[in-house]
Amino acid sequence: MTMETALLTLDTLAKYLKEKEVQLDMEENNGQRFIRMGWRFEMGDAAVLVSVNDGPNNTSRLEVTCVTQKTYTERREEVVNMLNDRNRERAFARSIDTDGNVWLEYVGFYPTLAEMPQETFDTLFGGVLMHFQDDYATLEGPGPHGPQLQQPQA
Repeated sequence: MTMETALLTLDTLAKYLKEKEVQLDMEENNGQRFIRMGWRFEMGDAAVLVSVNDGPNNTSRLEVTCVTQKTYTERREEVVNMLNDRNRERAFARSIDTDGNVWLEYVGFYPTLAEMPQETFDTLFGGVLMHFQDDYATLEGPGPHGPQLQQPQA
């Protein structure tokens, strides 16, 4: 009996997530398919998106994106400074959109149809969620869900 090699495709990643009983939707935008999930963190809810797109030179672009449901428009300057610091210190790209939602994005380039065993994806996906959860907890400040931060006095 031979084991089938799992390849980096959106369908493979959806299968891995479904096997972990993650509820997800397959969606399409401008001809690009992606996975959309709602994710519940202690400090608030978020959307998590996963896509795999084939590009030039036999490469595939894997993206895992987390977006806060909460908005931070009233704290934009403080949030931008925190995100910039974290972008310099840690992996991933972080930003705040015009609506005040905070984004954390992982982008990786792989050979088209590269092997993607479940263990590798689980490690990558878990790492993205762990970093996002840490950022979200920091944004929410003091409380049982995050580090205790000193707020400047006005």
